[in-house]
Amino acid sequence: TEPLERLFKKYSISTAVKPKTTLRGLLVHPKDKLDDTVKTDCVYKIPCKTCKKVYIGETGRTFGVRLEEHRNEVEHMGGAIYTRAQRREAEKEENMNRSAVTDHTTRDNCVIDWEGAKVIDREDNRRTRWIKEAIWIRKSTPVMNRDERDYTLSHVCAGPNSCHCNATRRHHAARSDSLQ
Repeated sequence: TEPLERLFKKYSISTAVKPKTTLRGLLVHPKDKLDDTVKTDCVYKIPCKTCKKVYIGETGRTFGVRLEEHRNEVEHMGGAIYTRAQRREAEKEENMNRSAVTDHTTRDNCVIDWEGAKVIDREDNRRTRWIKEAIWIRKSTPVMNRDERDYTLSHVCAGPNSCHCNATRRHHAARSDSLQ
């Protein structure tokens, strides 16, 4: 770094400093970035425009196809705007709709921010993707999700030596990567 270089220069010690950021690194991008809608094997986030809640989901298919399924279900149920009494009655019914996003829009009379939906993680392995989804659900608050989905994390999950979730080392590597 430059401060160290100046310090060494006082004592006539020459140094070679290589910049961390170069013009080439800033200007040259050999690959175009993929649009989120064409990404597969991903964990994604769908925010609500009305409140601060987000929905965390995962898919092995393209994100655009899954997002469109969520959107179609919400629009299909769009006529079902509830009064307070109807909302309380609907809350008594378990899993009223296929999607927690649809439940959120109908029960809480909220509007989903479809343009704000994005891919937040990627993983080819389905089980590891489920673990990553559970981690993102745990660390994102508040969420619309009904539960941690396909994988339940222990409340005491601090690493491979002290974790009680009986997960693999890969889980702990994914967990530490995701939480950084």
